[in-house]
Amino acid sequence: MKQIEFLFLSQKDTLSLGLGMTEVIDLVEQGLAEHGRGGVENPPKPGIHATPNSFIHAMPAYFKNLNIGGLKWVSGYPDNRELGLPQIIGTIILNDMKTGVPVCLMDGTWITAVRTAAVSAVTAKYCARKDARVLGVIGAGVQGRQNLIALKIVFPSLTKVKVFDINREAANRYRNELSPQIGAEITVCNDVESVAKGSDIIVTATQRLSKPLIRNEWFEPGCLGMGLEASRAWYGEAILKADKFITDDWEQTKHFKAQGAFPDGLPKLYAELGMVVCGEKSGRETDKERILAINIGLALEDIIVAHHIYEMVKVRKEDFKKLTLMEIGS
Repeated sequence: MKQIEFLFLSQKDTLSLGLGMTEVIDLVEQGLAEHGRGGVENPPKPGIHATPNSFIHAMPAYFKNLNIGGLKWVSGYPDNRELGLPQIIGTIILNDMKTGVPVCLMDGTWITAVRTAAVSAVTAKYCARKDARVLGVIGAGVQGRQNLIALKIVFPSLTKVKVFDINREAANRYRNELSPQIGAEITVCNDVESVAKGSDIIVTATQRLSKPLIRNEWFEPGCLGMGLEASRAWYGEAILKADKFITDDWEQTKHFKAQGAFPDGLPKLYAELGMVVCGEKSGRETDKERILAINIGLALEDIIVAHHIYEMVKVRKEDFKKLTLMEIGS
């Protein structure tokens, strides 16, 4: 009797492999370049919304040249924190692209955290000033932390970090835990304006907001702004008046506009991020440009990292758990 089996990887299994942020950044950069060359099938992510502030998204992607593909099923529930649960929980399925058979089911929560930060790092590599030294972070949660770690890898010149969080204790923990880890001075600020002004790179890594945070006059010449909330943290004037607007996928960005993002209208697209990474379009061209990147998040970033993890497991001698999906024949 033939069995269809698939590998099961828990978050503990994934972490045991020791994949580092530098490798994740390289993988994400490779994936984005493929997207820029038109080598990825990555449709806009559909979602369901059980509560006003929640989402569950289905995120499929297929790399044509690499012949790898799969799907991430990911939820975002901001109120989970009160229940002692992660706000973001993801699961990833990889499939054999020749047969469609599932070959691996793995945790996608950690992958989501690191690949999102890696996208910011790749964006900064091409769009931030080369002499960037001051990073401003709004939100001291998972993404505020991971973005700092990733950005410090591509910009070791970052020597000063300013952070604001509505939870002062979270901001203090951020400073106390990350400052010795990354070797930079971290200052906890009292308001968003203090973080934004004077920063070479601004990252907004907040939850869903009732109103925007970053005003146009705080978004200074030469700054790279990156919003991880589908435009919600940036006032419309700041978005519309940026010298260059970049996003990871224009069709998906328009899809999110139809769902309520960009309430003041979509800005003119300068380029998709992958087009910049593959060299079809330039990134930063002057030290005075204000570049805003609103990367919604693409399944391709998850799938290329997940597939690399799957390949790492295949060459390891440890026995990772396999599950039987079905039995065929007699």
